[in-house]
Amino acid sequence: MEGFVSIDLEEGSDESTDNSHLCLVGKVLASKLLNRTVVSKTIQSAWKTGEDVAVSPWPDNVFLFRFGTQEDRQKVLRDAPWSIMENLLVLQPLKMGCSVSEMDFSYCPFWVQVHGLPVDRLTERNGQLIAEHLGQLIGVEAPHDGLLLHRSFLRLRVELDISKPFPRGFLMKRKDPHTSNTTEKWIDFKFERLSDYCYDCGKIGHDKNSCKFIGREARGNSGYGPHLRTGVAPKLNLPVEFIQQQIDEMEARIRPLLGRKHHGLTKESEPQAARASDVRDVGTIFCVK
Repeated sequence: MEGFVSIDLEEGSDESTDNSHLCLVGKVLASKLLNRTVVSKTIQSAWKTGEDVAVSPWPDNVFLFRFGTQEDRQKVLRDAPWSIMENLLVLQPLKMGCSVSEMDFSYCPFWVQVHGLPVDRLTERNGQLIAEHLGQLIGVEAPHDGLLLHRSFLRLRVELDISKPFPRGFLMKRKDPHTSNTTEKWIDFKFERLSDYCYDCGKIGHDKNSCKFIGREARGNSGYGPHLRTGVAPKLNLPVEFIQQQIDEMEARIRPLLGRKHHGLTKESEPQAARASDVRDVGTIFCVK
């Protein structure tokens, strides 16, 4: 640009100073600024890491978290989402060469429970089809044995675009076996670890008292409410040998997907690798094809 000096700065070259593999950057989606003390006390209680986590405040409710071990870092990523004072904390790996303003906190992984499906629709493939309308599928928790009758619902790990309203569910088409007429049945979504959100517009980051997306005349009729929240489902009780086999297959399938484009944005390989680590919980199987 004319009138401005262009400076070619040096990149950090000493590998011993690159601690990005021990760091995460997180943004708290709150309407007020939170201080370092509040954030530190909250994560210390919630994360239960083996070693202390150093917290550095950055602008606009963004914080840098430096872990003592990679295992602690991966555990926190695996168990996301987290919340601080009922406000969603969106985490992402620290990317060298990227400024704070260039970081994208629009996507967050959630466990989504799909309730109300007929038993013959409780399949891995249907979980994948549903996830296509939710966001980026990370995995379907399921053993490979046809119908997923270990639970009465499907459980999906999906990366959601949290700049949009949370999806409440969908209409499932089915035929009446006696008349061959097509009917529709409402299927509910429930989100594990869902923090506070606006019951008027369905978005995270504000409550209904400060909502700017829905007019007063339309408030109270959105269909949103606390019913979208649910507790964390217990892990499936499956043999360790079976689990390890599925982990190996999962990692082999996910490896070619690293670095692919998603919603016009390039997803770096490190976040994808962190998602793959989710399968290392004993009793949890991810099936992605």
